[in-house]
Amino acid sequence: MPTMTAVAYGERGSNPAAQHSFIVTEELAPTTSLEDVSLNWRNEPPEPRLKRAFIAEVARLVGMMHRAGVNHRDCYICHFLLHTDKPVTADDFRLSVIDLHRAQTRRAITPRWRNKDLAALYFSALDIGLTRRDKLRFLKDYFQKPLREILLKEASLLTWLDKKADKLYQRKVRYGDAL
Repeated sequence: MPTMTAVAYGERGSNPAAQHSFIVTEELAPTTSLEDVSLNWRNEPPEPRLKRAFIAEVARLVGMMHRAGVNHRDCYICHFLLHTDKPVTADDFRLSVIDLHRAQTRRAITPRWRNKDLAALYFSALDIGLTRRDKLRFLKDYFQKPLREILLKEASLLTWLDKKADKLYQRKVRYGDAL
């Protein structure tokens, strides 16, 4: 998983409930979050090939993480950093995943945690102008199965994701970014 490289860590206290810990990582720079990259996509859409490439890579990374038994717990597009040290093209770009401090690992991810990650990711992308086709592309790349099979077998999940993302969005409208 492309992420930050740890260089030091420490912890204080033996009681897990009162423990304090820290981690120092190498800087990922220069980078821009996908949230910032996609901020104006609704009014100024990116080149279609580039948008498809970003969607495919996010789907690949999240799918790889989930298949490895890791759920992020804060799976928002702002936690995917685009490396900007060279020109970004559909054929040549690099993303890193950050803020994994709350991530959970287990032998296999449970549907509950997988679904929460997917709902958070979907919610965070609601305002960037994704089309239905973009969302279907994500599903195909994430599940690595034919779309017809996904739409049949995951119908209840897809309905739940729509409702959950909308619920999160309504909460954001009511309370702002202080979720």
